[in-house]
Amino acid sequence: MTMVSNSQPLRSRFLSRSRFSFAAKAFSGVTVAACGLLFCSIASAETFNIEVATDRGIQQRVEARFEHDGKVVVAQGGQAEQQKRLPMNTVATMSYYQRLTGSEKDPQAIRYFENSKGNFNIEKGKVNSSVSNENRMVVARLKSVPGQRLQMASVMDTLSQSEFELIKNPADPLTYAKLLNQKNVKIGGKWKTDNDALADFLAVDRILFNETQLLLKNVVKNKARIYMLGKVDATIDDVGTGLKISGIFDVDLTSKTVTDVRLNMDETREAGQVAAGFHGKSKIDIRLTRDNTCDHLSNDKLKKYTKSRRIKQKLKWASDSGRFALEYDPRWRVIAAEQEAAVLRYVDDGDLMAQCDVVQLPSRPANKPLTLTAYKKEVEKIIRSDKTARISDSKEMTTSTGLKALKVTVKGIEKELPVQWIYYHVASEDGRRLTFVFTLEQEIANIFQPSDQRMVNGLSFFVMPNKSLKSAQKPVKSNTARRPATSKAAQRR
Repeated sequence: MTMVSNSQPLRSRFLSRSRFSFAAKAFSGVTVAACGLLFCSIASAETFNIEVATDRGIQQRVEARFEHDGKVVVAQGGQAEQQKRLPMNTVATMSYYQRLTGSEKDPQAIRYFENSKGNFNIEKGKVNSSVSNENRMVVARLKSVPGQRLQMASVMDTLSQSEFELIKNPADPLTYAKLLNQKNVKIGGKWKTDNDALADFLAVDRILFNETQLLLKNVVKNKARIYMLGKVDATIDDVGTGLKISGIFDVDLTSKTVTDVRLNMDETREAGQVAAGFHGKSKIDIRLTRDNTCDHLSNDKLKKYTKSRRIKQKLKWASDSGRFALEYDPRWRVIAAEQEAAVLRYVDDGDLMAQCDVVQLPSRPANKPLTLTAYKKEVEKIIRSDKTARISDSKEMTTSTGLKALKVTVKGIEKELPVQWIYYHVASEDGRRLTFVFTLEQEIANIFQPSDQRMVNGLSFFVMPNKSLKSAQKPVKSNTARRPATSKAAQRR
C-alpha cells in the first residue's frame, strides 16, 4: 500500500492537529519587542473588571483569517527520525454566525458557516478545502480535556477530516472568557494566564512551561485593550512544541464582548507519529460583532435541526473510489490513504494507542459469503511466518449498520512487547467486502477494544449501480489473504 497519496495523506499529516497556525508579519506594527516595552507601563489607581459574557442566547457574527508561512516537517517512510522539510504557505478565511447554548462552566455554541475556504500550498502541490453545504451547521464544545479540548460536530451530517481541520483552530471564541476574565485590574496591571485556559486557547494538549502574561494596556470609552506576551512549551499529540506568542485583544466592557483578536506565533514542532511537524510563523486575525440576524439560529430552526438530541463528535472518511465510507472518533487520524485503503492511528491523551489498516478486498459472489472457518484459515496463513503469533479468539457478529462481520484475534510478540492483532472481515449483501487490521499492545487491549468495534460499526457501503455490482462480483484470482497481509506489513513498518 502506498503510504502517502498525492493529496489527502499529506494534507491530513499537516492538518491532523487542526492548527491553522498561520504566519505573517507583526500585526498593526506591534512587534514582540514593542509588546515587551509596553508591558513596562506604569499602573494607574483606577481598576476595571475584565469580563467576557457567556450567557445562553448571545448571538455573534465571527470573521476569521488564518495565515501560515514556514516549513512542514514530514517523517519519511513512517519513521519520525527520518524527516523531510517542505515549504508551505497557507491561508484560510471563514465567516460564521454563532449562538451560545452552553454555560460558563461548559461553553458551547451552535454555528452556521456562511463561507469557508482554505488554500494550502505545500512544496509544489496545492490543496483547497471548504465546508460542504450539508455541514454548515456545527456544534462547538469546549471540554478542557487533553486531546479533546475543542470538539466540533456537524448537526445535519458528519464532518470529513479536512472540514474538521479547517474549522477547528487556536484562538477559538469559546476560549476567551476563561482566558481573559479578571477582576480589579489597573491600567498597566499584569496577570499570568491559567495553564488550562491557555491550552484551550492555543489548541494544545498540555502546557509544560508557561511564562505568558496578560497586560491591560488602556481603557478608552469603556473599551479595553489587552496585550498577551510570552513563551510556552506544550505537547500536541505525541510530540512537544515550543511557541513564542504576542497578541492583542480588544474587549467592550459594556457589552462584555471581545471584538478583535490578533495573534502572532513562532512555532517549532518536530514530526510525530500521527502528524507532521512545523517550523514557522503564524498570524490569526478574528473580528466579532453582536448579530442576531441569522435565521438558521432561530429557536424554531434549532429545534427542528437538533430535535433536542445529543450530537456526538465524529468524523467521516470516504474512499476515492466512492465504494465505502467510515465514521469514526476524531481520536483516530488518517495518516495515509489511497483509492481503496487507508491507515489510521489512534491517539488518546497524547499517547499513541493503536493503528488500523483498512483495505477493500475483491468482491465475492453474493450467494457465497466467507465463513468464519475459512477466514480463520486465511489469518493463519498471514501469521504463519511469525512463530510467536497465535489465534486466541474468533467470532461472528453483525455491525450496527447490518453488515456481516467476522472477527479473529491474534496474540504475539512484536519487538519484545506482547502485541494483539485484531482482524475483521466485513461484507455487504451484494458481495463487497473490507478488512480491518488493528495493532495494539496487549496491556491496553481491554481499555481500547470498544474503539475497534465502534470503527467497524461506522463502516457503510455506498449504493452501487447494478452494472457496477455485476462487474465487481466477477470471479477474481487473488485470494482473500493477500490484501490483509499487505495491511499487516504496513503496520509493522
